[in-house]
Amino acid sequence: MAETFLPDYTGFVGTTSTGGSRGIYRIGLNALTGKIRVMDTRPMYHAGYLTVSKDRRNLYVLSEGMTFKGRASGGMTAYDISDGKFEEQNWAVTDGQRPCFVCCDDNSAEIYVSNFYRGTMEAYRRQEDGRIGERLACVASLDTTPVGPFLHCVMKSPAGRYLAAVELIGGRIYIYDCEDRYRIIWIEEMEAHSGPRHLTFSEDGRFLYVNRQDDEMVSVYSFTPEFERKLAPVQTISVRTSGMKGRTEPAAIRLCPGGRLLAVSNRGMGRENREDSISLYGVEAETGRLTLRSVVKTGGEMPRDMNFTPDGKYLVVAYQFQGYLDLYRVEGETLVYTGAGCKIPSPVCIAF
Repeated sequence: MAETFLPDYTGFVGTTSTGGSRGIYRIGLNALTGKIRVMDTRPMYHAGYLTVSKDRRNLYVLSEGMTFKGRASGGMTAYDISDGKFEEQNWAVTDGQRPCFVCCDDNSAEIYVSNFYRGTMEAYRRQEDGRIGERLACVASLDTTPVGPFLHCVMKSPAGRYLAAVELIGGRIYIYDCEDRYRIIWIEEMEAHSGPRHLTFSEDGRFLYVNRQDDEMVSVYSFTPEFERKLAPVQTISVRTSGMKGRTEPAAIRLCPGGRLLAVSNRGMGRENREDSISLYGVEAETGRLTLRSVVKTGGEMPRDMNFTPDGKYLVVAYQFQGYLDLYRVEGETLVYTGAGCKIPSPVCIAF
């Protein structure tokens, strides 16, 4: 008799189209046994970054290729995931190649996309049933580098009015006012060769955290959109410990539900002295400052993404090169490997 598997959490995994990938994977995780299983899949070419709406009715997935539906562009597809469904609703061409980040704001009923190669932030209407509606805006970032602006991540503030994005090559953070024609109201110039990759807000919206893939650091900013200066530097802290030898590139940054821990996944570079790891920080709620609590060496190479379960008890890590998900249990201010995992070809993003 087949073993009954009852998942406590349902998540989704985007994968690149290599190694036999089927596109988008729906996974289940049983909290009691710690087991992860693939529930079902949906085909998509280079299913990269994805996000689940807060009401858990819809999934939005980016196709990160150079073409989509016969156009020289990437694309985005909406799925109905309510009541156990996993049904495609509609799609949109993003008018930019390699779209690499998507987020959804249920309150304003809008969806936001960063186009990597074109360097634009795009806003779309989220229809009542979750379908992708009309495009509301396409805002270009500064093009001051020879290879283009490369907008890599976009995230809505918890308060809902403002949007933040990072430009990987130019080293900038942009703040947009979504209630004023998506106008850029602040540009924060970061240190040269920092390579800001991803960002996240504190749950109260007072602080912004940015991981920097080129110099292996995390920057903390206070976020004060009501003042003339929208961002003010608070801290810059390394992802490394003194004993690390090889070079690493921070990839993903995630805040634990409740906001007491911040995790950064680090991709080891080179063949020798690889430093594939997760850096875990304690967060001081009042000041936003970080304290490096532990750096956990991962069991696989290239931890491209990771995400906490909705209750913050587990961290699921995606190894792009190994084609595998690993499960870690959060204990205090460190991570404990559970020994559980799941084979998925070339995973690059996890959403719950």
